[in-house]
Formats: sequence, C-alpha cells, structure tokens
Amino acid sequence: MTRLESARVLLVGAGGLGSPAGIVLARSGIGHITVIDDDTVDSSNLHRQILFSDADVGLSKAGLAADRLQQEAQRCGKYLTSVARESRVLPASAIEIVNDFDLVVEGADNFATKFLLADACAIAKVPLVQAGAVRWVGWAFASVPGRGPCLRCVFEDVPRDQPETCAEAGVVGPVVGAMGALQAALAIRILLGDLSAGGELWSYRALDGQLRQRSVGSNPSCPLCRGELTGTPAERYAPALI
Repeated sequence: MTRLESARVLLVGAGGLGSPAGIVLARSGIGHITVIDDDTVDSSNLHRQILFSDADVGLSKAGLAADRLQQEAQRCGKYLTSVARESRVLPASAIEIVNDFDLVVEGADNFATKFLLADACAIAKVPLVQAGAVRWVGWAFASVPGRGPCLRCVFEDVPRDQPETCAEAGVVGPVVGAMGALQAALAIRILLGDLSAGGELWSYRALDGQLRQRSVGSNPSCPLCRGELTGTPAERYAPALI
C-alpha cells in the first residue's frame, strides 16, 4: 500500500474550495476522505461548487460530496473510502476530530473556523492546508506542526471586524478552483513526505494572472507555536460555522 492509499484526510467544507480539492485528492489515490459539512446545496453556489448540480439543490452537501468523490476515484481506477459527517467543527470537539486523520484540508468560509482548525491541528500535531478567496483574489497556506509557522504566525488572530466572506462579497469560480487545486497539491506533497511545503504561503490575483509563493517564518511571539494555547480551544471561540 502506498502512502497516499493509506492516508486519511479530513475535508472541512464541501464548497468552492473543498469541491476541487476533494476531486483532485480522490483521483490521486487518497485512501480515505471524510467530508464534514452541515450545509445544503444552494443554486447560487453552483458556479463554484463543482461537485453538485441543479438536481442536488436542497440536499446535504456532505453526503453528496462523499458519494461523488468515491465516483471520481473509481473513474481513475482508485479505491477510496469516503465518509460524510453532517455537522460543524465545534471548539469542544475539534481536537478529537482532527486527531483521527493524517492531514486536514480546510475550505471554510469564515476566519473563526480557520483559526479553530489551526489551533486544533497544531495541538494534535496534524498537518493542515488552508485557503480563502473573495472576489478575484485567493490564498493558500500549509502548516506542519513542529516544523514551521502556523496560521497565527501569518494572520495573528480572528479579525475583530470580520472581513467580507465570499458569500457576502462574491467570488469568481476559477479563483476558488485554482486555490482548491493548489490545496490538493500541497496536501499530496506533505502526505508523500515533502514537509518543506509547510510554511508556503501562496497568493493569486486572477485579474492580472499573478500567482506568487513565499516562505513564511515562524513568529517568535506566536502563542500557538510557543505552546501557550493548550487543551481545548472551546473557551477561545464562539461556536464556529463551516
């Protein structure tokens, strides 16, 4: 059994980022993918949530995504065990959830969930690949606990004034498609043993076609990397939404 075939990946969110990331991972031979999402398919999101169609509107995204990813794997002659969890990642259970996996791919649309997963994965020592997109721009970031920076080293904390999400400001479908595919590439590198992917911060500007990568260093004052944020993150967060 290869490293990818034995890998267990948690896909948080089956939306604009999770759809392309999940398809690439399934077709690449990942052996197990659990999809966690408590939302249903909305017609306004179909331009970017490429796992779904008009016939799926109103149905559970997690269940459909798990089935579609298994079909994608079969088309490429791969074997995938896919599991759906129709729920949210909440502070009280986040560490327990991520601890069952070799890597987490996060496609949430809010910063509370992004930081919650960054904290949980760092404490559980599980690699994490994250991304975000709005309008014509996007970013992707990989972290490997103990071997480089975390999300807090880059963005410090959940913004006090919540920035607009893609649901509020809109997002161009190809932007999340590109970021989701890039997430899958970073995840595969890490699963194959290339831990140098940790600390890579990618940014994409679709209007001028700029894709840039820079390596981010750990912030010596980061409370997460210093081990000052331990135990359950429940007290630091209101319930987070995928």
